[in-house]
Amino acid sequence: MLEQRSDVDSLAALAVVSSFTKPQLPRTTALALLVRAVAATPERPDLVWLNIQVCREVPACDPDPEVERLRVLDPSNGAGWLYVLPRANASGDEAAKIAALSQLARAERVDIYWTTLIVHLTRPLADTGQVSLSEALGDVIGGLGAQAIPAYSATSSLCKGELLNNDAALQDCRRVALAFEQGDTFITEIIGLAIAQRVWPVDSPEWKAAAEQRRVTRYQMQMGFQVEIKSGLGTRWAEQYLSLCEQNRREQDVALSQIVKAGKSPDPPPDWTSGNN
Repeated sequence: MLEQRSDVDSLAALAVVSSFTKPQLPRTTALALLVRAVAATPERPDLVWLNIQVCREVPACDPDPEVERLRVLDPSNGAGWLYVLPRANASGDEAAKIAALSQLARAERVDIYWTTLIVHLTRPLADTGQVSLSEALGDVIGGLGAQAIPAYSATSSLCKGELLNNDAALQDCRRVALAFEQGDTFITEIIGLAIAQRVWPVDSPEWKAAAEQRRVTRYQMQMGFQVEIKSGLGTRWAEQYLSLCEQNRREQDVALSQIVKAGKSPDPPPDWTSGNN
């Protein structure tokens, strides 16, 4: 049983899959588990990120200290600046919006430690003997999908409309798009590509490259899912998936490896669109 263990990955795994437990753990309990995990290993940005995400669901919790910790631990990661943007957006202060955008634009990537967390949290759950490795992997992916992925609407809504008439903001949005494109989940990359298509002229090489990469990314996301389903999603698949997560920072590269290993082309047919299949 995870609740009987004290190692940090077991604590975090219990917090992440708590929405699947019966009875469900209160969010305050999940937060307390992550606070313990971070206190024991304060150098782990993946656990800090999870702590931030759950903290934001608990009214009495202030995420700012952990947000600052994440910025120090992983300064090239824009995830530590995502929470400045909603506040600036809500304020209606154009100067505050531009300042927040400028901070995010310094990032090299926007990571939520997707593959790292999958690797660290799946095995402790499987080691309880209550679920198989593939079931544990599915539960962890489901829990992370619900809790680790932030709302990107504030960032996306900033990089559009009148703000783009400000040249400094426009340049910052172009850099933000690049950071998102380097993110470690499909959804993060697709958000970046969508921003890129708003901040470059339609006839520019940059717009065309973003449009094509968006098509390729959506194809690989869909193809990767199909390959997984055809695998049967058993123990062998789970072991291979975890191995790929250990080797790759990005979910996209895990899917690409699966596609190639299955003997499929990673490139969509010329006439493929996401609505084709």
